[in-house]
Amino acid sequence: MADLDLKRVTPLEWAGVGAGALAFICSFFSWYSVSYAGISEGLSAWNTGFLAWFSVLLLVGAAVVVLLPHFGVAVDRRPLIWLVLSAVATVFILLRWLTLPDDGGLGDLGGLLGGDNGFESGAGFGLILGLIAAVVSTVAAVLTFRAAPTAAAPGGTNPATAA
Repeated sequence: MADLDLKRVTPLEWAGVGAGALAFICSFFSWYSVSYAGISEGLSAWNTGFLAWFSVLLLVGAAVVVLLPHFGVAVDRRPLIWLVLSAVATVFILLRWLTLPDDGGLGDLGGLLGGDNGFESGAGFGLILGLIAAVVSTVAAVLTFRAAPTAAAPGGTNPATAA
């Protein structure tokens, strides 16, 4: 196993690794919060459902994929794998945000109690930071994927640059 040389890690790779680390840390913050009459309760990504915790695992997995070559482990199609993992995580976090209950879990009862019944609920700080981390990782993965060399044709020429 090769030693990690921090000077060889590109800024885009640092963005992917940092996004994975940030997503993991933010997964313990509140992703969904409910408050009533000054009493607040929040749920972390690990308690908010599959779309939340699985997206965190995808971003951590993307960070590992980014770092593996720096430890001497060859990863075929690394930019593509990174891109898919981070893009799916971004979509999952957006879906989780869109599917969060917005009435404190009361359903129709929340509307029966009147317009201002003291209930507030919605996305928490952790979900917003997790979404930012996912978007950063996705953008870095897109830029890395676009800069990656294309496979050469069997004749030894690159089909993208062939005349």
